Amino acid sequence: MSETENLKLEEITTAIKSTKDCRMLERYQAVKLYLEGSQVDQIAEIISRCRVTVGSYIRAYLAKGLSGLERKLPPGRQPFLSDTQKQQVKQVVSQRPEEVGFPGELNWTCSLVASWIYCQFQIKYSDRGVLFLLHDLGFSYTHSTYTLVKANDGEKGESLKKN
Repeated sequence: MSETENLKLEEITTAIKSTKDCRMLERYQAVKLYLEGSQVDQIAEIISRCRVTVGSYIRAYLAKGLSGLERKLPPGRQPFLSDTQKQQVKQVVSQRPEEVGFPGELNWTCSLVASWIYCQFQIKYSDRGVLFLLHDLGFSYTHSTYTLVKANDGEKGESLKKN
């Protein structure tokens, strides 16, 4: 083996020892086996992956080195609301519903927030979607509780009579 091949093997061995990600370990092992002289079919059988997958690992390593083996996050779907729209929702939910135009409402509910979002941005949200959105914005869900007005010792019962 040449000196550059030995350096590549040392580099990949160090990467194997330092990783805790099982998928990255698999990629590193495939490349190590390739550098040691194993055939793609043999490597595929050893790591229980198809030839195409092993070949893509090897091509990525040969093109970009270890950085070519890094996993990319899946793109996922685009969010419904932009960042500025999310900040508007956060500002509105920080106020009382009646201040925003929902008379007779004392507290925000998921369906109330969803209807506000639809009125403002014409974007439909489910109650569960609003719950996740509010959680991402730093809000937490609480159950409302009812407490009686505390009366002074001399006024016991009077507060109930006034209502």
